Amino acid sequence: MFAAVIMWTFLALLFAMPFALMLSRADTRRRQRNGLPVSSGGIGAIDAVFAPSAAEARAVWEAQTEIPAPAPTPGDGPGVIRRGRITIELAS
Repeated sequence: MFAAVIMWTFLALLFAMPFALMLSRADTRRRQRNGLPVSSGGIGAIDAVFAPSAAEARAVWEAQTEIPAPAPTPGDGPGVIRRGRITIELAS
């Protein structure tokens, strides 16, 4: 009896997995199309366990993409604030 329960559970999971993957892919496409953030938390958790250096590199990359532009300082000279708007020029 126990073996039959295990077998049916395995078969149910085996047939449900492709459906779950299709739903996940459809949700990812919808989020990308609408400009919403796409979650990659599962990959980050796997990287943290099996490839710690990849997880660290991903954390550094994410931190670098979120760095704001530097604020102007008082010594920047004229032309930084024009008509109530702050102009920030980044070095090339």
